[in-house]
Amino acid sequence: MIPGSASRRFSIALWILSAALLIPKPGLAFCHRIEVARAPLSRVALGNSPAVRIQWFGHSTFQITSSRGTRILTDPHQRDDLPWPTLPQDIVTTSHNHGAHSNIWMARGNPEVLEGLKPDDNWRVIHRVIRDVAVYTVPAYHDKSQGLQRGKNSIFIFRVDDICIAHLGDLGHRLTPQQLQIMGQIDVLLVPLAGGMFTITALEAREVTLQVKPRIAIPMHFWWEGAVESFVEDKLPVKRMNGTTLTIGKAELPHPTQVFVLTWLDP
Repeated sequence: MIPGSASRRFSIALWILSAALLIPKPGLAFCHRIEVARAPLSRVALGNSPAVRIQWFGHSTFQITSSRGTRILTDPHQRDDLPWPTLPQDIVTTSHNHGAHSNIWMARGNPEVLEGLKPDDNWRVIHRVIRDVAVYTVPAYHDKSQGLQRGKNSIFIFRVDDICIAHLGDLGHRLTPQQLQIMGQIDVLLVPLAGGMFTITALEAREVTLQVKPRIAIPMHFWWEGAVESFVEDKLPVKRMNGTTLTIGKAELPHPTQVFVLTWLDP
């Protein structure tokens, strides 16, 4: 059973974040449903939408590049057997403080570092506009016991070229209605598959994907053969990419949800 005090703390944290999101912010819109509904329809011309580039570096590390060249590095790993980005970064995000997700020294240049958790493992509320990117966090947990086993986790949401991208970090549980409301309308979901020890299982990842209803789901944090098959289990259409990169514009997003599997090319 979840302790009452832990449940109250989580509810308070979500309430604080919800209140913060009601404060008008200058510049770009975020991905909250009310903001998406109010956005002018003419902002993205069909067939002429700018393209976002999403490149996977293994584990939970992605480089997201806007059409204007702004680069975001998510959950930088620390493994020598996986590639590292060579270009300078503008934004670096960490979902939690574990080394395999918070190696900010991977990033070249002088990026703005956005850490989802404080050093004391409490959530850091982030709701920012940096260059042409809007970014905010949603409080979550690394396990099903409200952090009692593996601590807290922050979901990062990015709005890049009018595409809403959610990086779930090391999510350890299904999402609550309140978390889904704060996340908003997600176009691309970066979802972990890790067998249940470190994050949600492949089955739970599919359930979370069906909760979010993104246009595209990209699996991450998996390393065993058959992980993707367990994730989709003939319930989600799959497109296997011949490489580690997806470049796509708003008008090209599929419907309904389609799984895009990024793969390593043979040398």
